[in-house]
Amino acid sequence: MAQQADTKALGIAHQGGKFHYALVQGQPDGGVSVLHQGLVAHLDGLRNPLESRGAPMASVAAIGIACARLGDALAPIAPGVPVLVIDTLQAHLLAASANPACLANPLVALVATDTLTTLVRVDAPGHCAALGRSLGAAAGNVFDARAEQLGMDLPGGAALARLADFGDADGDRMPEPEVDAASLDFSFAPLRMAALRRARELEGSPCEQPRADLAASVQQAVAGQLARQALKALQRTGSTQLALCGKVANNATLRAALQGHCHLVTPLPGTSRAIRLAQAAYVLQACQPRPTSVRPRAR
Repeated sequence: MAQQADTKALGIAHQGGKFHYALVQGQPDGGVSVLHQGLVAHLDGLRNPLESRGAPMASVAAIGIACARLGDALAPIAPGVPVLVIDTLQAHLLAASANPACLANPLVALVATDTLTTLVRVDAPGHCAALGRSLGAAAGNVFDARAEQLGMDLPGGAALARLADFGDADGDRMPEPEVDAASLDFSFAPLRMAALRRARELEGSPCEQPRADLAASVQQAVAGQLARQALKALQRTGSTQLALCGKVANNATLRAALQGHCHLVTPLPGTSRAIRLAQAAYVLQACQPRPTSVRPRAR
């Protein structure tokens, strides 16, 4: 089973709106190394590869980083360039606002990853309010847990979806979410436990069909809950557009459940974590005055 690399990200936004990126991996000695599409071996060598690609550092509008300790290392390479530390939620929300498919705000964003599931109302870049969150396990964690148990690669959403294509979504009954009907929160923990128990019952079975049925049932339950809460949030806020953020947004079952009910803004193909950082840095730098925070306000 493939393991996820422990990487950080670096996004570089240029004045013309071009985005470059690098993956930054922590080293045991505390240093950092950078992979920039195979062109950069070390952070100190970042300037020359960029300039050789027609993107001189003088044209850099802002740099977005996910690892705060990169800021000091970047200072001598890009003097005077704003270096913004941007967390996962900020990057997703700001990248959604930068998507050309995004209509005028407000919009509702559904951020669903392996560690985070939340609904956010976005009124403008940097101005948002939390609507709902996961009360325990995140949506992506449910997929990862099933995939890991079946020996699949992580993140597990895509692998589980392929198996679910051969299954019956009504093959296993999944528990209903343990949240109030009026709430916009999510509850995946009961589903995660029920799927775990069922998977253990199937261990050692030579038949693959029950596993495919379980995958389809889990996928349908997760996607169904995400779609219901997202549509409820749209109705409550009066917004007509929904931004899907995070790897779970690529799930075809979820997108099918939402299609036709709202204007759907989905990640552009090839939008990596680092590109989201660059987009977020570009949007933040363009804001005048710059917002103090893009974290959802506590309810």
